[in-house]
Amino acid sequence: MNLVAGKVRELGARGKYLSSIAQSHGKACAARQGRRRSKHIKHSSSSRRSKLECSAIAEPEPTGSSSSSSSAADSNGAASLGRHPFEEQLGDPKHEEDKLFKPTPGFDSIQDAIHDMAKGKFVVVLDDEDRENEGDLIIAAEKMTHDDVAFMVNHTSGLICVGMEGKDLDRLDIPQMVDEKKSTDSMGTAFTVSVDLKKGTSTGISAADRCATVRALASQGALPGDFRRPGHIFPLRYRDGGVLKRAGHTEAAVDLSRLAGCFPAGVLCEIVNQDGTMSRGEQLLNFAKEHNLKTITISDLIKYRRYYESLVERISSARLPTKYGVFHAYSYRSKIDDIEHIALVYGDVQNEEDVLVRVHSECLTGDILGSVRCDCGPQLDLAMKKVVESGCGVIVYLRGQEGRG
Repeated sequence: MNLVAGKVRELGARGKYLSSIAQSHGKACAARQGRRRSKHIKHSSSSRRSKLECSAIAEPEPTGSSSSSSSAADSNGAASLGRHPFEEQLGDPKHEEDKLFKPTPGFDSIQDAIHDMAKGKFVVVLDDEDRENEGDLIIAAEKMTHDDVAFMVNHTSGLICVGMEGKDLDRLDIPQMVDEKKSTDSMGTAFTVSVDLKKGTSTGISAADRCATVRALASQGALPGDFRRPGHIFPLRYRDGGVLKRAGHTEAAVDLSRLAGCFPAGVLCEIVNQDGTMSRGEQLLNFAKEHNLKTITISDLIKYRRYYESLVERISSARLPTKYGVFHAYSYRSKIDDIEHIALVYGDVQNEEDVLVRVHSECLTGDILGSVRCDCGPQLDLAMKKVVESGCGVIVYLRGQEGRG
């Protein structure tokens, strides 16, 4: 079934996401067969880029029932061979990795930055020039020392923030500073009420006090009553999905901390020049070189996550009798936006050289209500008929992007 994953990739950015669905059906085939050619039915002219635009390297065990063929695929997956699960379907892994993960010229690799984060080192992270066009010092919150705080205060704006997941902020009863609907921040930065740790601190502003507060925020055992409000550390609410949903420094700080194996909370602050102006471009690169720090871009981090992480999960499967024949429906949920998509599989696609694949964008009015303003419904019907006539095939039904009807 890796042939399906390989072919749907031709559909562009949306194909990256589709390949994660198709690949989950074909792990066993990927382990025992080489790259193969596949056919597909021309996809709907109304199709557009998927909101997900992501790929996955693995799939959690389904929570619902599954067919014996999918169980066999799980037990004989490419991942069990110790290789990257996409290697079989992408070809030469070295060539592909060179192509996909060569960092932006002048910057370090995401892997090197993650290694430094795990060691408790700072990383300089830049966003796009058409966004803030700024660079932040970022470090894992649980690794913070008072010397790190002093360094950060001396080289940044001094407004030290901690990116945190919503569930941890809720657990600590740290609310938004301004209601999201009323916020007028141009970048949508989700500031919360500032805090200081009560125990073992004085005014909360010294390097030692701020370090203690940061470390407490990164403690699973911390309680709401452990903090004074307001304070001198500013937690920021991380957008679920991280840099894949919002390409900001808050999300980068949490994503990097998590990827480094640390508590998902990252300390961040904007780097400034000695005259107080914001450091940009070459100034940031020179700063990083002077202090022997890794420098990365958020755009590279986005590419890294899209390639390496599993961003969809199969949640259920069911036998689906239709007027054309009996399909097996596999439901997948996006971990980014919780939208569920469906793969309709007919026949034994794993043991076929040529498999028909249809990628269909959801169209309520055309698929269900029979609107004549589009041909979405007839196209879906024709796809199901053709798949059954061919003996096997897959129809990937993408939801969350209404068709033309």
